Amino acid sequence: MSKEFEIGPIRPPSEAESLLLRITRNCPWNRCRFCTIYRGNKFSTRSVEEIKADIDQVALYRDNILSGIPEDLYELPEETMQRYLYIMSWLANGGESVFLQDANTVVLTYDKLREILVHLREKLPNVKRVTTYGRVDSINKFSVEQLEGLKEAGLDRIHSGYESGSDSVLSLLNKGFTKAQEIEAGRKVKESGIELSVYFMPGAGGIGLSDENAVETADVVNKVQPDFVRIRTFVAQKGTEVIDDISAGVRVECTDKGKALELKKMIGHLDVGGGYLFSDHIINLFQEVNGNMKTNKEKMLAVFADFEKLGEPDQRRYQIARRMGIVQSLSQFWRLDNRQMESVEANLGRLDAEEAFEAFLIRLLRRYI
Repeated sequence: MSKEFEIGPIRPPSEAESLLLRITRNCPWNRCRFCTIYRGNKFSTRSVEEIKADIDQVALYRDNILSGIPEDLYELPEETMQRYLYIMSWLANGGESVFLQDANTVVLTYDKLREILVHLREKLPNVKRVTTYGRVDSINKFSVEQLEGLKEAGLDRIHSGYESGSDSVLSLLNKGFTKAQEIEAGRKVKESGIELSVYFMPGAGGIGLSDENAVETADVVNKVQPDFVRIRTFVAQKGTEVIDDISAGVRVECTDKGKALELKKMIGHLDVGGGYLFSDHIINLFQEVNGNMKTNKEKMLAVFADFEKLGEPDQRRYQIARRMGIVQSLSQFWRLDNRQMESVEANLGRLDAEEAFEAFLIRLLRRYI
């Protein structure tokens, strides 16, 4: 069999059950001061012919599986066997969604992207949803009419890492675009009929820009009205320029609790007609903060209010339990068994100083990034 179809390194958590199809390799920008995913890797685009061949191979694997699992499956070359198992898993999860990788598929020209989408839909007719990552500046090179054409060809959703609505924070992160460009891109996507999922990082601006990050991000959401806002609490990673800023005293990192309360402020400033906010990542302090941004706003804010009612010792106990991966919510925290609580108490007992407590939480958080 020919070379196996190509899969990239990353996808959104919400695309866990999607087939991963690599369109580009790595990130064309690759200069964000907080990101290490593509560091040292050169960006390249795959040819339309390569991508079509990958789609054809996926269709062949699917057809072979649907007609009966190959009897010699475990005697096939390792990579081929793993691809069969991968497609089997995708089909077992419905086989109805595809995510186009890597970091910014919409960097391709309109004609190339449309050709790929048309071929994908022809070869995999059971697919109901095709999604991808798209940078703000790349989205803005398309007209609304071109985005409508991509929608018609089969593109259903664009995930876009806005990270913040504050120009100061965007500059600090070196995102390479502005708040005004975010609003322009978001409105174009929404007008085209493609779903828009944007990402917000509470804490990305540090303590000094915390309020601005919350308020300005809410302003972008209010003006764009995205279908989804996904929360990714900011954690400074080793080997990034942001860590250098913190070490040099250029910025002071928000506390774990401070980042959560920044999200509370952002939610409090929302004034949207609908759309959903999701805390669908383990790095968020309250994974139960989810809901319709209009009808469930007060319910989401109540989670923060319940946390703030706790005394500081119980707040810290919850933070430790959450960062250890023991709980996802406050309701789960109150149901910890004796063994789990003893583990929490053991860690709390040796973290008297605020600085030691925050450093411990950050060490735990970095395991998930």
